[in-house]
Parts: sequence; structure tokens; C-alpha cells
Amino acid sequence: MAVNINDAIAAAYLKDRDVSNYIDKWYFSETETSKFTGGNIFTLPNSDDETLEKVRTVHDAIYTAAETFQPTNIRIWNLLFPDWRKTLEDVDVDLIVGFPEPYDATVEYDNRGDCHVIFDLVCWTKYIGQCEISEVVQGLLTHELSHVLLHNQVPGLMDNRENTDYLRNLDATTFDEGFAHLLSYNAKKIDDVDWHSEKLQAVYERSKEKLAEALDERNPDRQSHFLYEAVCGNYYDKYACMCGMLYLANLWMDGGDMALKDAMKGGYEGFARKAAVHFTRST
Repeated sequence: MAVNINDAIAAAYLKDRDVSNYIDKWYFSETETSKFTGGNIFTLPNSDDETLEKVRTVHDAIYTAAETFQPTNIRIWNLLFPDWRKTLEDVDVDLIVGFPEPYDATVEYDNRGDCHVIFDLVCWTKYIGQCEISEVVQGLLTHELSHVLLHNQVPGLMDNRENTDYLRNLDATTFDEGFAHLLSYNAKKIDDVDWHSEKLQAVYERSKEKLAEALDERNPDRQSHFLYEAVCGNYYDKYACMCGMLYLANLWMDGGDMALKDAMKGGYEGFARKAAVHFTRST
């Protein structure tokens, strides 16, 4: 299917290098990200020649992928989200510049309630030279659109990711990010990932320990810190994302695709504690 692209801000940057006129756009001042960080998050992007050409490379790669998008794990998407094509018809992918790190990709809702997947192309330039950019595009499109589908399929999920109740927030976040990371991990089909690898087992044990610590935290300042580190920082250090993903991977190894459907039906309430105490499946 073709994904709807809105690239007005990115196009202005590529044409004139000047996007200061966009500082008051809703992307920067009326999103959950801006609320979380305390105000307008517009950050004047680098506009040197090297950055400009890298942004152009990313822009073109996203356009190419969006024209014929197919999720990485289409078999599981078809099982979990049988109406996914119809659901995504009304979703826009917005290509912008002006977000600060680490917000290279996020799902936000405008004041009309319309869903937008937002990619900051300057933030994306860090991937060039580190990996195949087409794989990054495939993975992040799958990841962010998985969030859209989860929010549509699971009542209350998005609201509770924004909940002031710390434990409900942590549950919803671990559930939401766990599924999105599993379905997009390394832009690979779930069957092609070595979930038993020494690296991933170490990540799981580390993440379980930190998630358990987060669940027991009662200090409000420390809770805010835990919520930030749950989803921000180095990829394998985002403990809620990793713990949720690897818990689900273990369920899948034991019960196949239907185990994931059952986990999604079970919902996010209590999900973080399930993931934190789950016994890692032996090889």
C-alpha cells in the first residue's frame, strides 16, 4: 500500500535551508512530546551542505519505501490487525526538521484528533553510514505504524501512556513499545531473529532488573526519571521497550503467533510486571 506523505517542512528546508517560520507549528508546541519536555521543542537544525545532502538522501529513501510499503512482519500484522490497510488510509507520515534528539520518530495526534507519524530527517541522518538506510526506513515505518494500529486496536492504550498514574503509564508503555519493537526489530521477520543470542539474553536480564526496580519506585522525581529512560537513550538501554519486546519474543517462541494474539487480547494492565518477572526460556 502507499503511505500518505506530508513533507512541507522538509521541502522548505531542502529548498531554502530556513524553517524558522514553522516554529509555532503544532508539531513543536502542541504534541505530547512538547508537553512532556515542558514547552515548544523547536530546535534550529543544522543547514550545512553535508547535512542538507544527508537529509535529501533520507527524504528520498522514505518516499521510495512509502510508495510500496509492506510491514516487516505482515503475517503477524494480518493476525493482530486484520483491518490494518483500512486503518492506515487516514494516517499521514510527516517529514519534518526541527525536533531535538532523540525524537527521530514519533506518533502524535493533531487538535482534530488525526493521527500523524512524524519523522525528523535531521535526526535520521545519524543512521547514514551506520547501516543500510532502506532497512532503517522499513524498520521505523513498521515500528511507528504498529503504534498507530495498537492504539486503534487496544482501548485506552494511548491515554494511559499519558496517564499521571505512574504504574498505568509504565504498563501501557511497556506493552505498546514491546509490541512495536518486536514487530520491527532490525527490519527482520520474527522467524529470522536469533532470540536466544547471548546479546539479547543479556539485554533481557538487564532490562528485567531495571523494570522491576522501576515498578517498586515510589519517589515522584525518580518515577519521572524512570519513565524517561523507559523509552529514551541508547536502543538497547530503553529498558521498558527491550523488556516488553523480549518477553513477547519468549511467548512467541513457546506458543507461536497465537501467543502474541492472546497477549494483545490480555491488554496492558499488569503487563510490565509480567514482563519483569517472566522466566527466560532456556535453549
